[in-house]
Amino acid sequence: MARRNEDFDEFCDPKNPRDIKQPDVEDAAQRLKAHIVNSPCVPSRFQREFVIKLYYKLEILQKSGSFKDRGIVNMLQLLPLEKKKLGVVIASIGNEAAAASYHAAQMSIPLIVVMPQNVPIAKLQKCHNFGAKVIVQGSNLMESQKHARSIAREKGLAYINCRDHPHILEGYGTLALEIVDQIPNLDAVIVPVGAGGLAAALATVLKTVKPNCLIYGVQPESNHAFFQSLENGDPTFAPIQPTIADAIATPNIGINSFHNAKQSLDKMLLVKEDCIARSIVHLIEKERYVCEGAGACPLAAIIGSLVPELKTKNVVCILTGGNIDQSTLNRCLDRGLSAEGRLVKFSVGIKNNLTANSRLLNLLAQGGFNVIRYFKEKLWTENEVCLATIKIVCEAKCMEHALELKRIIERAYPCTSLFETEPFNDKRTCPCYIRKHLQ
Repeated sequence: MARRNEDFDEFCDPKNPRDIKQPDVEDAAQRLKAHIVNSPCVPSRFQREFVIKLYYKLEILQKSGSFKDRGIVNMLQLLPLEKKKLGVVIASIGNEAAAASYHAAQMSIPLIVVMPQNVPIAKLQKCHNFGAKVIVQGSNLMESQKHARSIAREKGLAYINCRDHPHILEGYGTLALEIVDQIPNLDAVIVPVGAGGLAAALATVLKTVKPNCLIYGVQPESNHAFFQSLENGDPTFAPIQPTIADAIATPNIGINSFHNAKQSLDKMLLVKEDCIARSIVHLIEKERYVCEGAGACPLAAIIGSLVPELKTKNVVCILTGGNIDQSTLNRCLDRGLSAEGRLVKFSVGIKNNLTANSRLLNLLAQGGFNVIRYFKEKLWTENEVCLATIKIVCEAKCMEHALELKRIIERAYPCTSLFETEPFNDKRTCPCYIRKHLQ
């Protein structure tokens, strides 16, 4: 019992989960009007290709770059005056911290943010720039939350669980009210899921105002705590694995979120990392939106052909955030282009002389391939001949063009060529792979 009292959050009590109520969400909508962006639902330019009347809810336009503004503003406004004066402490892996830092500064509320050691420097700096005090503590979010609660107890500050507090979820629910107002003939909403707060709030509100609307949650295959929890019927811990969608990589789920989502969420989907990367590429290249991995997960479910039942339907994908740092974005773009066969990495062994180098580059030029990177990895000598291993990253037009590159190189260098990019590193790769890969 002493342990429970020492580290207990009354607002996220497993024995007493809180319901999300429609009147509270409507009240939150009134409070938020002056502080957040009523983000538009914009039609996709590729509705015909997807065979879906697809819309994007652009939460990337919020002041902190994500939907987290909704929950944070509602929470801060509902704090008692004495707590606002003393200050607030939170734990976050990025987006909650940015939203809290910005809006706490606007309301002159002192803020301490505890973040895990693996958070990108850009996200730490963003909170510093907004004026928050940032403490790096813990190897994951759970450890950071524990440290944040201890700070709150020691200093008498208000601790806020930014992923599961009832007032946070009520703020998230305002997103559903906007969507119904913008797309009255809505058939389905696809939403990223981490701890489950946004999915729970959306599902609860939408099922109240539009009972026939489908609400699908999406998680990466590598991080599926919420999916497992729904399968098991109880909140389940799942270790974090590396993922492009780092904003929703959490080992545990919200108590209130799970309680509300299990009653209203229609389906959970798991998407592959390559599909997330391809979605980021599509959003940047084709739709002109910069979106982080978590925000690209809903589109990944469509690109990965996980929702054939939504063909011809009116569907909204929530682009939850655009806070992606440059190094992560570069890795995501490379992975996405590789998954589409537009970026191929391979090596070949050739004689270390100008003629052999020219022959290799001419082969690539004649095939219409653009060399992105070209470097010698190692040199060695056999008999009196000096040889070199050349590593090349090539740009191709599409999957068919990439497979043609593989055939050209393996025909010209049958003994020394080695492809490192999946699926071209498989000797069994053939043109029929294209159909399987892009389905």
